[in-house]
Amino acid sequence: MRQLTALEMHGREAMGLPPHEISDFIKTRKRLAEYGKTIVDAGDFLIHHLEQVRRCKTTVSQLAAEVIAAKQKAGRSALYLIDLRKRLRRFCEDFGNQPIASVTVEQVDYWLGNLPLSPKSRTNFRANIHVLFSYATKRRMLDFNPVEHTTKPTLIDKPPEIFTVDELRALLQAANRVEPDTIPMLTIGAFAGLRDAEIKRADWSEVDLARGHIEIKAPKAKSARRRIIPIQPNLAAWLRPYSGKMGRVVPDGYRGKLERVRKAAGLTDWPNNGLRHSFASYRLAAIHDAPRVAAELGHTSPTMLYNTYREVVMPEDTVRYWAIAPAREAENLLAFSAEANK
Repeated sequence: MRQLTALEMHGREAMGLPPHEISDFIKTRKRLAEYGKTIVDAGDFLIHHLEQVRRCKTTVSQLAAEVIAAKQKAGRSALYLIDLRKRLRRFCEDFGNQPIASVTVEQVDYWLGNLPLSPKSRTNFRANIHVLFSYATKRRMLDFNPVEHTTKPTLIDKPPEIFTVDELRALLQAANRVEPDTIPMLTIGAFAGLRDAEIKRADWSEVDLARGHIEIKAPKAKSARRRIIPIQPNLAAWLRPYSGKMGRVVPDGYRGKLERVRKAAGLTDWPNNGLRHSFASYRLAAIHDAPRVAAELGHTSPTMLYNTYREVVMPEDTVRYWAIAPAREAENLLAFSAEANK
């Protein structure tokens, strides 16, 4: 009886609906039926979403500030925080005032897909935005991370750009002639594999020629982990004249100096991240120990080494690379490198 009463009441309400609402109802029911869903399912889903938005008034900008503070408290490196802050700031320019719970998969997917950047840069943005929404999910502001349902940019597998042996030798010879104070930063990049930012932060107190290693202190490392990198014989030969120096390894006005060195060496361009890529490729070819090379590069596993830094080089070029040294020592190092790689 109660059910019949409800049906009669609903029927009267339906009779009072304007024609356009009845039309919308029928169209919507048909569209939902294609997915095996009903009007009730759609209503429940929307109400749940609106309730979630009502419960969580935290905006994207507010949450971004919380995330950065949490990562800073957790001891993440300065480089990581700079990158995270930069990318979240860009996201907040478009979504900052919007409640985090109201941001949809479609909005994030459209935003990422329309960034006027390379696939690699969009991948980096996607990773950082994922951090933001992952934090919201752990705080139970969201049921799921919308970034996980967005389209991943397609990355073209291109070999890393490295210096040939002759290019690097010409570069260092030119540096010796026109800007000798750039020799340390160039050789540390080529023969120890430090990141560009790590070289810029490096201090001569961290270059220990006597014990044969370079120390990357945790605050200066991208991963916020301290590491010790051995100084190879040819690198020691290049750095020996600078023994006892104090202060920063990178000289003042280094940008202009490096440009003059490039021109003096006759190089038309500078390989992207070429010094570090070259170290990884020639070092791996020399010792065939991926975990060790990965550790020297500051990675926890060889995966990044294989995916990003490794280029196939010939054995004879490997010998010549690790024999690049000041002229007075090059011949001895060539013999040493050849013997070490047998």
